[in-house]
Amino acid sequence: MKVVETRSMEAAKANGLWAAMTEEDKAVLGRRAVLSHLPKDDILLRRGEAVDRVFLPIDSDISNVIHLADGMLSMASNVGREGVTGLAAFMADEPIGWDLLVAVGGSALAIPTQAFRERMDASPHLHRLLLSLTHYNQIEAAQNAVCNTVHSVTARVVRWLLMTQDRTGRHEFDLKQEDLAQLLGAQRTTINSVIRALSDSKAVQSRRGRLRILNRDALIRQTCECYEAIGSTRWRRAH
Repeated sequence: MKVVETRSMEAAKANGLWAAMTEEDKAVLGRRAVLSHLPKDDILLRRGEAVDRVFLPIDSDISNVIHLADGMLSMASNVGREGVTGLAAFMADEPIGWDLLVAVGGSALAIPTQAFRERMDASPHLHRLLLSLTHYNQIEAAQNAVCNTVHSVTARVVRWLLMTQDRTGRHEFDLKQEDLAQLLGAQRTTINSVIRALSDSKAVQSRRGRLRILNRDALIRQTCECYEAIGSTRWRRAH
């Protein structure tokens, strides 16, 4: 980690929450912010731990996951450049209720919780932004639950790919098919079949643990209504 420099603050504009803050909010928080590289598969916080830092992703994607007793995990929602990690636990001042898993490695601003809370208490604008983002996160979690119940694995895979592109601003990222199977709660063989079909249609290219989106429009035609309902760009457009 290193202290955020001017060029890093420019990069921070890619985060929707940061971009929506006032200049005063940015100046105060910028003095405490640290630019961090988040390696893929790192666990930033484990269920039951206190939220000591919040992360504002710049080009990384962080999954809120629940680990089950049998070793399986389930993804509840994701946070990318539209928002901030651990928001519900931060707002409630409670231990986090899930693990924060780095699904796509990249950069993020890390800010100590105490500094973030002090600024929220002093800034009605930031407080309103965080309440709005909390509401958006609840919508996403509810829509995810419906999607995982009623929509096909193909539609869910495509939605995950589209939203990951939205959240990271990247069209290529490290992604093992077994990781995607775990995150979506699907059989690896099913995920393999879906990715193979998408590759055959030239919508994506999957090679040696990396996936590249080749034809976004083709993916949009195969996704479900949930992508539009919880598209991560929606909150960014509203602010």
